[in-house]
Amino acid sequence: MKIFVTGATGFVGAHTARALLEAGHDLRLLARDPAALRRYFARFGQRVDDIVEGDMRDAPLVGKAMAGCDAVFHAAALVSVDPKRADEIYRNNIAGIDAVLGTACRLGIGRIVYVSSLSVLFQKGVTRIDEATPLGTPANAYARSKRDCDAHVRRLQAAGRPIQMTYPAGIFGPDDPKLSEANHGVTAFVKVVPRTSTGLQAIDVRDLAAVHRHLLEHPAEGDYTAARFIVGGRYYPWAAFRRLLQGLTGRRIPAPPLPGALMRAMGGTVDLIRRIVPFETQVSGEAMTYVTRWAEASSARILARTGMAFRTGEETFGDTIRWLVAAGHLDARHAGRLAA
Repeated sequence: MKIFVTGATGFVGAHTARALLEAGHDLRLLARDPAALRRYFARFGQRVDDIVEGDMRDAPLVGKAMAGCDAVFHAAALVSVDPKRADEIYRNNIAGIDAVLGTACRLGIGRIVYVSSLSVLFQKGVTRIDEATPLGTPANAYARSKRDCDAHVRRLQAAGRPIQMTYPAGIFGPDDPKLSEANHGVTAFVKVVPRTSTGLQAIDVRDLAAVHRHLLEHPAEGDYTAARFIVGGRYYPWAAFRRLLQGLTGRRIPAPPLPGALMRAMGGTVDLIRRIVPFETQVSGEAMTYVTRWAEASSARILARTGMAFRTGEETFGDTIRWLVAAGHLDARHAGRLAA
């Protein structure tokens, strides 16, 4: 099967492209930096020659690139927490949806998979999330763009377009082309895990890639509005997540008590400061809301559809921490026994 892929220089797109290549599929990749793409895949003994250099918003280019393709996988998105780039992020991601998915639909391509985000279903007061949960009202530009992209895809599904959509939770794992926000968070969690409310939901990027491969190989049938799948992985209350990391590293990890209200107030204060003095940080009001008010999401629908089982936390975070050390993102002393 010939598959047009966007986002292969990112974490999800790279692993999905590798899974598709390993399954014997033929790929055509859209990338703004073909050289970086080739270097990444070469590290795993995989050669990618069919690369179209360009931007996902360029609809004429995208249309030509999709010629002869049987399927489309769209994972490309501009990601940044820089408030100065808010408008750019929003416009870029919205334009990409129409250029990529709109073009695929106009060309009559019957196998289309789009990567959304579980964060678009998050809302205060919900105790459990599934595919029937309404779209939320996120604050930052990236999350809003994903929410509005999701709403656009839902309209296409309702119009009978054969699009399948995934909702990944926090995505972790090794072999990250760039250091993703979630994997960067692991470098902090091996040093301290807050003792606070709710917990962390994590999907292994390799499991997510396997889900995408399955969906591309098994197109949606019938009611396309049911072709929405939460890929939530495993849920860990913060105390359980700390025990998992301590067991893996053999190190004691501090767990200071931080009430949810305090963490959200800290995040809100950081938001105010960044309006005056912009700086990069993972701390924000919205991030602290996710950390302290997250509701467990059900992956029952995708597990029933694929028949797969998710990796254990020991495998996901063990491999992630070993990779972080090997890639120079984490000092070996914080990895404990995993560094050996």
